[in-house]
Amino acid sequence: MLNKLRAYRTTPDDENILYKQKIKEALLSNPCLLYALNDKNLESELFDENGNINWEWNKELGEYEPLGEWDRYFGSNSNIRPFLFIPDTQTEVRHYICYQVDFDKMPRNNDLLKYTNVTFTIFVHGNDRMDKLTGIPRHDLIASIIRERFNWSNIFGMQTKLIYSKEDTIDDSYLVRVLKFQMIDTNSIVNTLYCRKTTINNYRLRR
Repeated sequence: MLNKLRAYRTTPDDENILYKQKIKEALLSNPCLLYALNDKNLESELFDENGNINWEWNKELGEYEPLGEWDRYFGSNSNIRPFLFIPDTQTEVRHYICYQVDFDKMPRNNDLLKYTNVTFTIFVHGNDRMDKLTGIPRHDLIASIIRERFNWSNIFGMQTKLIYSKEDTIDDSYLVRVLKFQMIDTNSIVNTLYCRKTTINNYRLRR
């Protein structure tokens, strides 16, 4: 049973799970973003002793791979979280990126497609609201890095576009910026039974 449940992470059936995994990989492989989160406890994982990015070039993959434990930036108690989390008022200075995947509309007369939304909510603690090395407000800096990575990209297999960007506050402690990206996506038409081949759902198959 556990093997069947774990398979949901890799099968293409549920876009919520699959897309959140793609987002996680995109965020954790971006040293600019991790720098902007300014977590002093994880700085030694992101940079080496000389202040250089702590990664190396992998010739076989044709990309950089982290040498430090960059995955520590991700998790239910860390900076990057795959759900909306509103932090309590606290004196500890930490910043958060939360992301969600959802849809609530479909194109007219086409129930095989839907408008999928990917929403990022950025929480920046007011005591560290400016990035000192760039002079940019931290929540705007983080938002711009995310915009650069996702806007008009094909990271999900379909082109995404930015449709919403708004600044807000939740209390005296946190500055907030919300980004929302949208794409035209298939409406869960893929079906993968455990240990079987992937099939495409349609009306004919359901009869």
